[in-house]
Amino acid sequence: MKKALLLSSLCFFISCSVFIAGYADYSSAKKYFKKGQYDLAAYHLSKSLTLKPNNKKAINLFELSYDIAVSGHKQNIRKLLSINNNSKWPRLVEEYNSLIKLGGYVNNLRPLLKNNINYDLELIVDDFSDKLLDANKRAAQYHYNLGLKFQDEADKENQKKAAINFRLSQNYIPDYLDSKELYKRAKRNATYTLLIREFDGNRKYSSYIRDQIMMNQTNKSKEFLRIINRDELETILSELALVQSGITENDYLEISELSGADHILSATMISSFNPAETITDTDIKQKKEVVIKKEAYVDSTGETKYKEIKGMVRARVDHYKKQSGAKIRLSYKIININDRKILYNGEVNGKNDFFHEWATYEGDKRALNYKYKNLVKRKDKFAPSENDLLMSIAKDVSKKFANKIAKHYEN
Repeated sequence: MKKALLLSSLCFFISCSVFIAGYADYSSAKKYFKKGQYDLAAYHLSKSLTLKPNNKKAINLFELSYDIAVSGHKQNIRKLLSINNNSKWPRLVEEYNSLIKLGGYVNNLRPLLKNNINYDLELIVDDFSDKLLDANKRAAQYHYNLGLKFQDEADKENQKKAAINFRLSQNYIPDYLDSKELYKRAKRNATYTLLIREFDGNRKYSSYIRDQIMMNQTNKSKEFLRIINRDELETILSELALVQSGITENDYLEISELSGADHILSATMISSFNPAETITDTDIKQKKEVVIKKEAYVDSTGETKYKEIKGMVRARVDHYKKQSGAKIRLSYKIININDRKILYNGEVNGKNDFFHEWATYEGDKRALNYKYKNLVKRKDKFAPSENDLLMSIAKDVSKKFANKIAKHYEN
């Protein structure tokens, strides 16, 4: 009884604490403080105090977290400024932004605490806006100069580095000098064009996967990868009169050279399907001692009472298990057109299994154990068709494959 009351009280305390204003953020702040992540501690404490401004412990911890965090960032800034290397400026931007963010927490809390509990938050908030502006200019210039350095090299990898740096310069100063135009030019020079040939294997599902890759290119790979889709390919064939010249659409190596593709992707898909099979366990015996009836009797005081008469009840169960499944395995390779060397290869797998079980019984239902009491409530149901299973797998494989391609080409 005592244990039950203790458990009940504990559950009540936990459930109530979840709904106490600011409790979750205050709890998170304490964890971050112990880990030495003082910026995050200050952030969660500011959120907690916004909801519960009279939490003195939270105020004290906020003041301590703020002071330690600010001191740490200022120390980092002093170290970075002593370095004679322009790579320091992007990092200095991060440090100044962190200090400004911390100051924002103080500026938001100061009137709130004053109005609610008449508490003066005596923390020093320095103005770093001018220093941040200067650091942003220098960081933009740093990446711009790196872009100029890399763009002098004609190969795609250096053009890619140039494009990335021209793009980064605009993160600090929008439209910095002519970085926007230089980015477009370097990006164009750095972009790989990929031709995806028809996949080998079951045409229905392999064609679906191929079309999905063509139509739904991931954002991660879009910056430096262009995929030739089916319409573009047909246009290229028409413009170059490849049909008349005797080159078939399946001769992808030659087509890719004529279409300007840098790489070609080929893949082989293998699919398998296990039809639905039902396994039956029959004549499973079930028995249990239960109360069959109650008999009345008169005790020694003359009072009528009842006693339970128990007996054994029995039932027979048939247990059915239906299962089916399908798999797709897609192996691929991406080759460089110029030297025919394999750049990337790999495999994407997917599967979908169906399983359903139910039971029927004869006899007294009271004899059934917990498992069969639930199973007899179920009915038989149709297993998914081969097409349903394989199409669901093809959708999953398409997403996985798109992500794999993206990893090969992402910046």
